[in-house]
Amino acid sequence: MHVQAFLKAWNETCEVQQQRATLNIPAKTFLLNPIQFSGPCVPTSINVQVAGTIIASTNKSLFSNNHWLLFSYVKGLTLTGSGTIDGQGAGSWQDRTGVAALKFYTCPNLVLQGLKHINPQKAHIILTKCDGANINNITISAPEAAPNTDGIDIASSNHVQVQNSQIGTGDDCIAISARCSFINITGVTCGPGHGISIGSLGDPGSGDFDTVSEVHVWSCNFTGRNTTGVRIKTWQGGEGEVKKITYEDIMFDNVRYPIVVDQFYCPNNACKNHTSTGALAISDVLYTRITGTSSGDEVISLNCGTRNSCNNIVLDDVHLKSSDPTKTAYAHCLNVNGRASNVEPSADQCMHS
Repeated sequence: MHVQAFLKAWNETCEVQQQRATLNIPAKTFLLNPIQFSGPCVPTSINVQVAGTIIASTNKSLFSNNHWLLFSYVKGLTLTGSGTIDGQGAGSWQDRTGVAALKFYTCPNLVLQGLKHINPQKAHIILTKCDGANINNITISAPEAAPNTDGIDIASSNHVQVQNSQIGTGDDCIAISARCSFINITGVTCGPGHGISIGSLGDPGSGDFDTVSEVHVWSCNFTGRNTTGVRIKTWQGGEGEVKKITYEDIMFDNVRYPIVVDQFYCPNNACKNHTSTGALAISDVLYTRITGTSSGDEVISLNCGTRNSCNNIVLDDVHLKSSDPTKTAYAHCLNVNGRASNVEPSADQCMHS
C-alpha cells in the first residue's frame, strides 16, 4: 500500500510557503486504501498532476466511510493529467454496497481535467459545496449494468461547468441535487447511462426546501442504451423549486425516454400519494433545438403532480421519432402549463396555458 507515501507528499505540498504548489504522481501503478487529503493549505492553488494509475483496494472491510479518495477544504485545487482512477468496484455491484470513488468537499475553484475514471464501487465523482468548479475533457466509464455508478454528482454547489467529456456508466451520467445553481453542461456525450438528471428533489421525509436553478445543458449527445435523456425528478408532496432550466442543441440516438419531467418519483414503489398536499414547483424550463430517436414511443413525458406545479414549460423546435418502425412516437403530458411550437410529435393537446 502507498497510503503513507501519498499522505507525506500531500502534507509537504499543502505546507509549501508559496502561492502555488505542484504534486506529481508518476507513471506507475499505486494501490491505495481509503485516504483523505485535507486542507486548508498554505498555497492558494495546488496542482496535482497524475500520470500513473491509482487503484482502490478490493478489501471491503477497509471502507468504513463513504469515500475512497477524499479532498476536503482545499482552495484552488487542480487535478489533471493522463492517468487513471480505478475504483475496482465490480465486487460491490451485485449487493449494491460500496462507496464513492472520488469526492470533493468544500473545494472552491476546483479544476478536474484529462483523467480517466473507471469502475467505482458507487459514484465516480461527487462535488459537495464546491463553488466555481470546472470539469473538462475527462472520461468516465463503468458497465451499463453496474448499479449506482453515477458519473458526476453535484450537490450544494454553484457556478459549475462540465465540458467536453465522455460519460458512460450504469446510472446518471450527471446528477444535480439540491442547493445548486448556475450549472453549465456542454459538449458532453452520455451513454450508456440514465442521462443528465436534476434530482431527485423534495423527499417529504427530509423536511428540506430543495432548490435548483439556472441549469443550462447544450450541445450534448445521448447515445444508445440510455434509459433517459434529460430528466427532472421530484417526489410527491415535496417542498422547493426548480427554475430557469434550459436544454438546447441536444441530440438523442435511440434513447428510451428522451425528455422527462417526473413529479411522481418513487424508487421503492411504496410511496404514499401526496398530490393533495401540493408538489415542488417547476418553472421556466425550455427545450429547444432538440432532435433524435427513441427506442420506444413515449418520446416526451411530462408528468406534473398538480395543475399548478409546472409553469412556463416550453417546447420549441423539438423533433423526435421512434427508431422502431412498428411504433409511433407520441408526447404525454399531465398538469403541464406551457406551450409547444414546431414540435414533432405534437404536444399541443396535452399542455395548457
